[in-house]
Amino acid sequence: MIIDGGGTTTTVAAIDSSSIVNRTSLPSFKPNAGSLRTNELCRSLGLWLATARTSELEIKWILIGMAGVWAAAEKQQYLNSFSESWAEYISPDVPRVSVVSDVELVHLAAHGGSPGIVMIAGTGSICVARTYDGRMLRCGGWGPRIDDAGSGFWMGREALRAVAQMLDGRGLHTTLIRPVAAYLHVDADNRAAVSAALRNAVIDRCSKLAPAVLSFASENDLVALRIREEAADELSRLVITMVNELAHTDSNRPDSLKLAFAGSLFKDIEFRESVSVRIVNVYKNVVMKFVDDVVLEAASVLESR
Repeated sequence: MIIDGGGTTTTVAAIDSSSIVNRTSLPSFKPNAGSLRTNELCRSLGLWLATARTSELEIKWILIGMAGVWAAAEKQQYLNSFSESWAEYISPDVPRVSVVSDVELVHLAAHGGSPGIVMIAGTGSICVARTYDGRMLRCGGWGPRIDDAGSGFWMGREALRAVAQMLDGRGLHTTLIRPVAAYLHVDADNRAAVSAALRNAVIDRCSKLAPAVLSFASENDLVALRIREEAADELSRLVITMVNELAHTDSNRPDSLKLAFAGSLFKDIEFRESVSVRIVNVYKNVVMKFVDDVVLEAASVLESR
């Protein structure tokens, strides 16, 4: 079983060899300050495993890539907690469990354990690299309250800000008022209602607005275009910073580097190309690819070992 635990959703797949027998998408169970949330995760896993297509499977190994888990001590703590939760809610026979961060799981899927860079842009944003001596480096990934520039959350917050400034008369007119109004559950044609809702808006899930920003940018809305281009600037800066770091720390680095894009924002081809162009303009010897299905690619890598 591979568990890809992101900040918005948790993807789970039961795998026989490199074939996915069954998969599901669950809510995010990312650890927070008060709980590792392994009880919640295992309760949901137990319900899923009880379904017809997975009830007879014997799970021998579980690979967990969990957001918010990075340091060795954090991984061990999470592994212990997950094993206890599995024993309580699923079975006293706990399979072998391995815990990595969600970004390390993406790196495995993208590069199979080889050196390379991964740029992830979804709800949050982070760039990670494996050096030729096996170390993992990271740039970004500070969370939405501090940074995560160029991420889905960042785009959504910029859309909300742009609409607020438009309503004030400080900003350009933007058709983003329509998806923003839908996010706020008000009528876009009722500006007083939009204004009132914006003043009391909860922005924790504003990353849901990111697809609308990219869509409206493709339709040449000037504000959406500005947000998209600034996001591309920020994400490319993460990659370029990482390349420069590798140049200083990795003496065995070859002339070219492997770069993989992953995350929901990069499913938009125009946005992915916008980021790619900025990187190539600075560092031309980068071989790029897009990882669309992390669990499937990770399963293929594990099967080949």
